[in-house]
Amino acid sequence: MSPALVGVVVAVLVAGALGALGRGVSATPRSLAVARARLAGAGYAPRSGGASHPGSSDPVGSSLVARWLGDGAALADQSVEGVHGRALVAALVAGAATVTAIGALATMGSAPPLLMSVALVLAAPVMAGWTMVSDARSKARRAHADLRRATNDLVQLVSIGLTTDQSVEEAIAFALDTSAASRSAAGQHLYDEITSAPLRGEPLWEAVDRVGREHGVRELCEFAHSLERQATHGVSIGATVAALASGMRARALDHLEREADRANANLAGPTAGFVVATLVFLAYPLALRISEAFGG
Repeated sequence: MSPALVGVVVAVLVAGALGALGRGVSATPRSLAVARARLAGAGYAPRSGGASHPGSSDPVGSSLVARWLGDGAALADQSVEGVHGRALVAALVAGAATVTAIGALATMGSAPPLLMSVALVLAAPVMAGWTMVSDARSKARRAHADLRRATNDLVQLVSIGLTTDQSVEEAIAFALDTSAASRSAAGQHLYDEITSAPLRGEPLWEAVDRVGREHGVRELCEFAHSLERQATHGVSIGATVAALASGMRARALDHLEREADRANANLAGPTAGFVVATLVFLAYPLALRISEAFGG
């Protein structure tokens, strides 16, 4: 690979990286629809996957990245366009760095074989882009798990409050106040939606149901339907909320057991390696002495 060709490739990759970086950090265009959606939730429609940020032109579920991120993308502040931009920039930077390194080795006369060079130039951008997408997915999954835990805490505490003859409003206030100390970012988002619903003129059950549908938490939708029946028909929901809380406890326990089993399975390989290494370490002197005895 000649120095001139290396320079051309590096220039093209750097120009593309700068263009992608500028697009990624550019501000979202302001509009009345965006402001109204942020303040009042106007224009909301049920979505099957994770939510994208207001103003994003990439609808949720329209790309593999959107489906890969899952339901916690909006909670983790991971928009599809942002992930696309970061992955593209990382791929371009990794490709440029690889080409530069290979060119530097070529000028010193120690370049790797052509096939290996091509494989490195193709593999480095793919690995860099995959790392950015995988990191965004991990953040989205953690945010979604935090929201599910916050939902579980809310329903459990409301169920406890209803058993003490509190009204629904008092039970919800009790749940929000009790969980304030251990509230995560996702829990704070749920708390803000619940407390700001009266200020927006939105019924409480609609706010809870919207959060549940927006982030793929079915238990929030079921809880919202119970609140709606109580508010519109005066139906007692103590038994319904208690049953929902019991089911959520069972699912949370099952999830913890599966996580523990997965952790034990992940330790199987290192444990086997440690045992084999210990046996080799202990048996090596004996094997050496036996070989010396028979060899002598």
